[in-house]
Order: sequence, then structure tokens, then C-alpha cells
Amino acid sequence: MEWIVWLAIAVLIIAVLIWIWLLSREKWPYELNQTILTERERSFYHILKPIADKLELQICPKVRVADIASIKKGTKDRQKWFNKIRAKHVDFLLCDYDMNIVLMVELDDSSHESERAKKNDAFKNRLFGERLVRIRSLKEDVEGAIVSALKKVD
Repeated sequence: MEWIVWLAIAVLIIAVLIWIWLLSREKWPYELNQTILTERERSFYHILKPIADKLELQICPKVRVADIASIKKGTKDRQKWFNKIRAKHVDFLLCDYDMNIVLMVELDDSSHESERAKKNDAFKNRLFGERLVRIRSLKEDVEGAIVSALKKVD
């Protein structure tokens, strides 16, 4: 009978330790978003989609710059250069049906007026050159801007 008491005490101690451990654990801070796009980006996507379909292009939203640009082999301080692109993204990437990169599209707004954003924009302008199309307003001639850019990169 005495062993039952010791077993009960051991189970109680284990239960208390588990309870303390569960309470002390950091809560998981992540949650899934409902959409990958902001409202403005979603509105632009609906403008861009028929244009892309007409031009036989695929749309990839929010693509990380490090996935579309790489550091040349043998580059000194490779990690330093990678750090400059690893957290940046382009709003929309346009690819052909074989997923070859055709154009990058940035949807600019008033947030691009800060000094930090201007430096980021200048970096992307230099990196992507004529393959980068900047759209400031949803009322802009998006198709005209894209067709014009396509003529420059052909």
C-alpha cells in the first residue's frame, strides 16, 4: 500500500513539473496571414493579371531579390554582398511560361519618399536596370509601361 502513496506522489510531482514547463514555454509568436498581398497590391494584381495573360506572362508576387539575383562566384566578401539582397523583394516578377525572368514590377507609393526607401529604390534600379518597371499610380497606363519596358529588353 505504501508504494501506491509513493507512486501517487511521483505522478503528482511529474504533473506539477510538466505544468510549470508548459507555463514557462514561450508562446509561438507566428500566425498565418490571410493573403500575401496588401489591399493596394491586390488591386494592382487585378490590373496586372489581364495584361500578363495578354502578353503570355506569369505573375510571381513578392519575390525575394536573392532568388532572382546572385553573387558572382569568387566575389570577395560574398556574405556582405548577399546581406544587401537577402531581405529585399520585388513586388511582382513577370516570367514567361518557362519561368524565365522577363521584368520586375515595383508598385511605388508615398512610402518610397523616405531616405531609406530612396536608397533601396536606387539599389534596385541599378541592379535590375531596364528590366524594372516602376508604377506609381493604379490609374497609370500599366500596359503601356510594361510593353515599353519589354521593347527595351528584347
